[in-house]
Amino acid sequence: METWRVLAAVITGPAVSLVGLALATNFRGVTEWHVRRSMSTAGVLRRVPPWRWLPDVPHEERLARFILLERVIGVAIAVAGIMILLTVAYSVLTGQPMRTVK
Repeated sequence: METWRVLAAVITGPAVSLVGLALATNFRGVTEWHVRRSMSTAGVLRRVPPWRWLPDVPHEERLARFILLERVIGVAIAVAGIMILLTVAYSVLTGQPMRTVK
């Protein structure tokens, strides 16, 4: 079994899980900070014609919706990190190499 893949997965798994948990729990306001930053960066897209069918809602309501969406995405990212750890644990215990996409 290639050792570098196991080491990469052992490092990547917890890192991905921690990022996902930080987003899902809004740890120290990281989710709100990221959403505010994303909205200010994408502010030029506010008047693009494909989005004109969206209702004009107050800024705080849009912010709350995006924060909720990002928290749900954070849960999915945390689950992906856990799956990485389970995959590497299974491959180490069984002695089978980790499958790669070819």
